[in-house]
Amino acid sequence: MVEITARVQAEQQLQKQQRFYETILHELPAEVFVVDPEYRYRFANPTAVPDAELRQWMLGRTNAEYSTRRGYPTTVVEKRQAELATVLERRQRHEWVETLGSADELRYMMRRLQPVPEGGEAVGLVIGYGLDITAQEIARRELREQQEFTQSILDASPSVIYVRNAEHEIIFENHAMQAIREATRHLTGEALAPDSVEAKEKAKLADHDLQVLRSGCELTVEETLTQRDGSVRVFQTVKRPLLRPDGSVHVLGVSTDITAVKEAQQTLERSEKQYRDLMTYAQALICTHALDGTVLTANPALAELLNMPVADIVGSNVADVMTTEDRAAFATYLGHISAMHEDAGVQRVRPRGSQELRYLLYRNLMVSEPGQEPYVISHSHDITERIAAEREMKRAKEAAESAAVAKENFLANMSHEIRTPLNGILGMASQLGKTLLDSRQKEFLRMIRTSGQHLVSVINDVLDMAKITSGKLGFEQVNFNLRESMTQAMQPLALQAQEKGLSFGYALLRDDCDYPWVVSDPYRLNQILINLVANAIKFTSRGGVTVVGRQLAASATHITVEFSVTDTGIGIESNKQVHIFEDFTQAYADTTRQFGGTGLGLSISRALVEQLDGVLTLRSAPGEGSTFAFSLTLPKAEVPVEVAAPLGEFNTGALMGLVVLLVEDNEINREVARFMLEDWGVILEEAVDGEQGLQMLKENAYDVVLMDIQMPGLNGVEVTRAVRQLPDPRRAQVPILALTANAFREDNERYRAAGMDDCLAKPYEEQELYHKMDALRRIRRAALPYDLTKLRAMAHGREDFVARIIRSFLANTPGSLVQMQDAAMVQNWPKVAELAHHIKPNLLALSVADAAGPMAILEKAPQAGLATAERPAMVAQLVVLVTRVLALLPGELPAAE
Repeated sequence: MVEITARVQAEQQLQKQQRFYETILHELPAEVFVVDPEYRYRFANPTAVPDAELRQWMLGRTNAEYSTRRGYPTTVVEKRQAELATVLERRQRHEWVETLGSADELRYMMRRLQPVPEGGEAVGLVIGYGLDITAQEIARRELREQQEFTQSILDASPSVIYVRNAEHEIIFENHAMQAIREATRHLTGEALAPDSVEAKEKAKLADHDLQVLRSGCELTVEETLTQRDGSVRVFQTVKRPLLRPDGSVHVLGVSTDITAVKEAQQTLERSEKQYRDLMTYAQALICTHALDGTVLTANPALAELLNMPVADIVGSNVADVMTTEDRAAFATYLGHISAMHEDAGVQRVRPRGSQELRYLLYRNLMVSEPGQEPYVISHSHDITERIAAEREMKRAKEAAESAAVAKENFLANMSHEIRTPLNGILGMASQLGKTLLDSRQKEFLRMIRTSGQHLVSVINDVLDMAKITSGKLGFEQVNFNLRESMTQAMQPLALQAQEKGLSFGYALLRDDCDYPWVVSDPYRLNQILINLVANAIKFTSRGGVTVVGRQLAASATHITVEFSVTDTGIGIESNKQVHIFEDFTQAYADTTRQFGGTGLGLSISRALVEQLDGVLTLRSAPGEGSTFAFSLTLPKAEVPVEVAAPLGEFNTGALMGLVVLLVEDNEINREVARFMLEDWGVILEEAVDGEQGLQMLKENAYDVVLMDIQMPGLNGVEVTRAVRQLPDPRRAQVPILALTANAFREDNERYRAAGMDDCLAKPYEEQELYHKMDALRRIRRAALPYDLTKLRAMAHGREDFVARIIRSFLANTPGSLVQMQDAAMVQNWPKVAELAHHIKPNLLALSVADAAGPMAILEKAPQAGLATAERPAMVAQLVVLVTRVLALLPGELPAAE
């Protein structure tokens, strides 16, 4: 037998000790387990696995098998295997935090693996330790989230927030502070030049920190930081001491970027200075006043004008410098600007110590700001000199208008006084030419006609020049053949040149103008060319004259043509060429004596060319002749379907048996007309003045009336208006031809407005009178003073539309006529023009006969200075005409009405 007591005792002691350690391990609040290098469990205490059966089952099984039974995710298995591999590789203790459980109830375990080496460096077992740190981990994570939240708030703040220690090192900073540091040099630790701006700014920052640390008190300062790009930022910084748990004191700084505020403040200061400078140095008169008129501020310019110190003006009332009569209106001004917040006008003021009134053009605005009493800013200018100049200009304008009216009256009278006897002279000469004359008598007759025609041309030149200078020269716009018109105009001049022994050639658009039809004024175009050619013939004694017309360009809508007149006459020196286009001017002093003429032909030609947007040019040399040329661009016209053939013998017998009344106060002109009309077989009756003519027209019916204009008593216009108001429609609408010695177009328009059908200027040729009378003979005047043809065409067969227009006319027009008569009685011509314009569309729709003439005058308000004496008669004429229409129109309505 072997003595084993000692061994047994040793084993018992070991078991006792093992039970002791197991008891300790089982009672430990922490998880304890032992695994081998393959992560097979060798031991686990109840804290690690409370279930004894599971704890017994897991011994010898791997971590993967155990985790599968416990339902742990594969990530936990893989993490544990990886951590074990790290411990075995490094052969040292390793810790990590393991997350277990679901998202609703997470547990955090502090895991620690401790290798247990056996012999050498081999690791046989690994002791695992686990401590539930869920509470601590949740608290730590909440603290971290709170810190991150706080940091995010600080980072989101636009303010610059930082903490610096006593050594001026940054302990904490937000994003704004990081951005500032990155944008500067003196906060990044870079070496700075001692005298640099950044070094001085850095020293000042440190000094402010030191003040806070020494005093222990809060400090508010403005600090500047120069950035890398050279710009300067200004910050308002609040610094205060920050006591740390270890007893150290740091500096907490909170800075706000006030750069924009400082710039705005500086801009405001500059603006205020500029405002003060404006008030001080401006020549405008500036002040402010309260709503009761009390002056609040005034600038030196206003003080100088009023001859008062600024101190005396401030506190006074604006009305103090006004005239007595203007002060009453000042209260109205205050009420108006209070309501409308602005006002403008002219105000009179009397400076201190002066009797002179100054006129101020002002524009005032009321300023109303919250929390402030409203006030008025007044800005004005002294326009006294301008007022005086305007008054003088008005007086000059009125004088000029009076002179223009006097000039027109003089020219009209001159035209009448010369044309009236000329009509008799040339008319009698024409009749004399129809008698048997010998050669000497024919020569005398030719001289009479030539002299009379020359006098007519002089009168026409003077009248044309007067129209041009007054801007009243009008241009007709008619379709005509330019080539034929110009060619016909040259034929009399060709005879004139031949009589003088000159060669005369003309080629007007003969070869290069395929389309000579244009829209313009043929009379004025011919007048230009005739003036130039007549001048050339007059100043050429040997050689000849050549007239050329050619097309320069053509488009789909316009043609450009050039006409030139070349002569072999005396020529013009270069220093004289500028002056020959002036009124009443000729190249040489003896020109008028030697060649005759008024010196207006070239002036008129140039003015006509310029009004047609062309240019008249001259090339000339003494002894070599001259070339005048002008070019024009004219719109093309449509070719008429049928062009009238040239007239042959004008007396076709069409006027034979026509009953004509001649109203003419000049006995010679009556006799001339009598000779002409009796040759044509006209039955002529004569009246020696307007009163007799009107009486004969009331008593008798005539086919045509030849009406003189200027007669004693009733003139031709007054007689015509009275005729148009006769109750008998046939007599009221007799064709009337004005025989006028006035040549202004405005006169012709006035005659037509009075009701005349056509005009013929004295002196006239027989064929002109014949054609005018023949045209009037053909007039077929309707028995009714209106025509519904146009209205019915607009209605497209809808008679209800026609009836509706008629009813509207019958309902509204009488009231308009009454208003027009009332306005005419008080000479309110703008109101008459407004009413005429209002009823004009209805009169046009109804084609009211003879309304166009009066309407053309009445619908335009008269300009200042123009006579209005004839307008009341025109209103009366229009009222009679429309009243007649109103009386007859109801017959056009359906019978039921």
